Amino acid sequence: MKIQTKKDEFLAKIIHDLKTPTTAQIKALESFLATCSDKINEEEKDLIELTLNSCNYMQKLIDTFGSIYKLNFENIILSYEKFSIIDLINKTIQELNILLKYYNLKIEFKYNNDIIVNADRLQIKRVLENLISNAINYAFKNSTIYIQTELKKGEVTFEIKNSSYFIEPKILKEIFEKFKTHPSNYNKAGVGLGLYLSKEIIHAHFGKMIAKSYPDDVNIFGFVIPEK
Repeated sequence: MKIQTKKDEFLAKIIHDLKTPTTAQIKALESFLATCSDKINEEEKDLIELTLNSCNYMQKLIDTFGSIYKLNFENIILSYEKFSIIDLINKTIQELNILLKYYNLKIEFKYNNDIIVNADRLQIKRVLENLISNAINYAFKNSTIYIQTELKKGEVTFEIKNSSYFIEPKILKEIFEKFKTHPSNYNKAGVGLGLYLSKEIIHAHFGKMIAKSYPDDVNIFGFVIPEK
């Protein structure tokens, strides 16, 4: 028990020590862009924005580690509110636009009408960030990512489809498990933790995750949650 307690304290300290300098880097880059963007050319600005995006990704990864750490001791506590999931998806896509530009990717977002859900906005945004960023990171360059959201029979379905390497059924079955690693193309830092956290958040909303992979190199991830 003492050994486990020391491990937990050590992990908590690492998370804190990583977060402080990362936050400082983000603030410095944001300040530079706000005050000096008119003094640099577009290529330099793109490089700084890409660096800022990488720092933001690192911060989200650290936050994910922190969330997983908390999950070991307590359940996810949800704060329900009504909001447009369509607006939230569009906002998340916009925030990840620099990654799309870097990999020369496009996103096509399809929906029929606005969809209002009663859920935890912050937690659902975490899930969206994980799924969309994963789709971007693994998509073949110069391809298009397709997002579809619909409301049917009181359930909201979110699906994101990209062109990326086929995931073997055994790997796909375990892909939402914590700390799972596989000798595959779908095995980058943070993916397992991000998908695990997404699963826990969606399950806390009484929903389910979606994971499909096809031999023609098409992958679909997503979730289903109740509308209310």
